[in-house]
Formats: sequence, structure tokens, C-alpha cells
Amino acid sequence: MIDMIYNVNDFGAIADEKTLNTQAVQKAIDECSANGGGIVRFDRGVYVLSTVFLKSNVSVEIPEETEILGAESYYDYAQEEKVYYPIYQDSSHTYFHPSMFVGIDCENIKITGGGKIDMRSVWDEDGVRGEAIKHRGAKCIALKNCKNVEISNLGIYNATDLAVYFAGCKNVDIYGLKMRVYIDGISPDNSKNVNIHDCEVEAGDDAIVFKSSYTLNRLDICKDIRVWNCKLKSRCCAVKFGTETNGGFENIEIENIKIRETRITGIAIESVDGAVIDGITIKNITMSNVNAPLFIHIGRRMRGPVGREIGKIKNVLLENITAEGPYEPYEVIAWNYFAYKANDFYQEPWAFGIAESFDDTNEKNTAESDWQMTSNVCGLKESPLENIVLRNVHLKLDGGVKDYKKEVPEEPICDYPEVYVYGRILPAKGIYFRHIKGLMIDNIKVETYRPDAREDFVFCNVN
Repeated sequence: MIDMIYNVNDFGAIADEKTLNTQAVQKAIDECSANGGGIVRFDRGVYVLSTVFLKSNVSVEIPEETEILGAESYYDYAQEEKVYYPIYQDSSHTYFHPSMFVGIDCENIKITGGGKIDMRSVWDEDGVRGEAIKHRGAKCIALKNCKNVEISNLGIYNATDLAVYFAGCKNVDIYGLKMRVYIDGISPDNSKNVNIHDCEVEAGDDAIVFKSSYTLNRLDICKDIRVWNCKLKSRCCAVKFGTETNGGFENIEIENIKIRETRITGIAIESVDGAVIDGITIKNITMSNVNAPLFIHIGRRMRGPVGREIGKIKNVLLENITAEGPYEPYEVIAWNYFAYKANDFYQEPWAFGIAESFDDTNEKNTAESDWQMTSNVCGLKESPLENIVLRNVHLKLDGGVKDYKKEVPEEPICDYPEVYVYGRILPAKGIYFRHIKGLMIDNIKVETYRPDAREDFVFCNVN
């Protein structure tokens, strides 16, 4: 059976780089759906679009030599929907409607074709979405409770909220994306049976970030997810679990990932709101010019339903991991509205925002400073990490530390955890381990470009 094709031009769309085509494209989607499904296709050219709502059995095809531009004003996009349940998660994970492509309760949908989507750096200039969201604009793609989804072979650029976000979705294939976006790149939230591969993501926030929020008005988990053959660059964390961690994460495999020029952490696995993380395999990862390669962390933020217990992280394998310099400045995309307005598109590895004064100094770091944040793998005394394996890990770090504190405070209750939660410089130059029940390290090598007085590893309450 040949899918029926619905050309958006036949519904009044005009590829003239200025006409807002939202009504025409929505008409094409609606008629395609009403007739049982098919393909909604853009002709070659440049179209302007704001919010359209996807329907089941409809594929959106954006061919090569076709470009979709985001509307020039945030007010052109759909307003935030009403939410009638408790909101524990950040606003970006609460609202789906302020996006270009919105899918709610859809099945058998695709967005594909080889073309390009440019959201054009359109922010919420007036702050109508509130202080919590800090002028973020529209998402590119936002899906909720969808099944059988493909997002493939597209360029996605200049999105000012989560670029590709999907919550409560099943059977999702994402591949062949090239992304350069201001906030998170690809964000599965409480989704299952997901494949992400052969993507190139540069993000101002996190590149590929797994979430388990309360946006579905229930506790749920991310489960059965595979990520492979991706290239990542991030102003924050390249691969991250968190910080939305109400439910949990289970059976997730990540392999063959190249990470470069990342400001905070290469791999971050966090449970801070009660999530149980069980069964994470991450292997064959290369990092260059990444501040802190590894961060595994249980915290006590507990932003979620009352009565939840502190989370757990267990059965984690990190294998064949390398990290090295050169630690040099690099070009970046801004990581929020304020950085964008300040033309902050240049990153020095030793200058990383709030962490610069985390150790109670006000000195500005330079290349010669003790600047690199220590990787740490830490549970809590009342909830230790369980069964953590690091095998074939080679870290070549900047080093240069001569004086340091040997005592490390217990983790404070904090709103937003990062690798520097215990302090920026810890008493290990490689990895600081604490509160672990069942740790195996096999063939780990730590080197520094500059002489460093610290031990390679420090273990505290580790079995």
C-alpha cells in the first residue's frame, strides 16, 4: 500500500521565508489524519512555522533543500496548556504546547526527510512564562504518551527550550540528527524501548539527558534504551541522568560515543529525587577537553511526592573510557538567554560559572590555576552506591594541584547538584569514591599534564 501524500502547498503554504504557514500545515495534517494517514510533505524551499499538532498515522516529511524557520515571535507559538496536577518538575518538562511540533497521545508518527529546522533563537523576551523558566522560548519537538515514533535525518538548530523532548513514549527511534541548540538536545523522559544513534549534538545545556519526572502525573521510569554512535559537545553535561529523577532508570546501554569540549561533566548519573537507577552500561567512550569526566551521585533534594525514600544507584558498568586534553578554549553556543544576550560564545575550560567560587574563593581562574573539578563516585551513608564497576579507564587530566583539603564534607541538601557539590578540588586527582557497597576497579590509569600532589584515588567507606 502506497501512502497518500499531502503537499502543504496544496493547503496554502508558501515557501517565501516570511509567510507564517501554521494554519496551512495544520490543515494538511488534519486532512491526512482524517483520511487514515499518510505523508504530509513540504516542497523544497524555506517555510515559516509556529505550532502544529501531530496526529496518529501521519508522517511529516521535510526533504533535503527544505528549511523550516521558527516564527519570529514567541507569541506566535501555542500558549502553555493548563495543568491540573502537582508540578514538581521544571517548567520545561511540564508544558508541551509551546513547541513547533507537538504530539499528544499519537501513534505511528514520523518527522524525517533530510531537511533543516532552524528555530531562529527566538526567546520569551518578555518573560511571560515566569522566572522559573528564565526566558526560554519554544521547543522544537515535544511528544507526550506517543507510540511508534521516528525522528530522523534532520538538522535542528537554535532551539531555545528543550529541542527534542518526549515523555511517556514507547518505541522511539531517533537517528541521523545534527543539532546545535541552546538548551538540552535529546531528552527521553519516562520513555521505553528507545533507540538513539548516529546523531551529532551540540548543546548549550545537556546533550543527551535522561529524565524521570512527574510530568505524567505519576511515577514512572525510563527503561530499555540504547544509545550508540553519537558525537556530543555540551556547555554542561554530555551524557546525563537527571536532574529530574522522581521515578527511575533501568536497562540502559550507551556505547561508542565521542565527547568533546564539554564544560562540566562528560558522564553524569544522578538520583536526587528518589529515583532507583538499576542497570546502566556505558562503554567505548572517548572524551577530549572535558572538565570532569565522571560523576555518579545520590543526593537528597527530594523534589517530588511526599514520602518518597532516598534513591538508589546500582549495577553500573563503565568500560573502555578515555579522557584527555588538550585543555584549550573553544567556540560554544550560549547556554541560556542571558549568555545569549551577552554574546557568550567562547569557553575557557578553567572558567565555568558558579563552580569557580564554590571553594569560597573569589579568584578568577586562569590556565595556570587549580581549575579542573574532580570526578567523584559517591553515594550517601544511608544509601550507598551498589555494584559499581569501572574497567579499562584512562584519564589524562590537567593536574597542577599542590595544596588541597584532605577532608570532604558530607553532601549538603541543594537545589541543583553538579560534580562540584562536595567542593571543586577533592583529595584525589583521578576519582574520589565514597559510600559504595561493592566497587570493582580494573585497569584504571590516571595521568596529569602538570605535576599533581594528590593520590590517583581516594576511598571513603567503600567495600
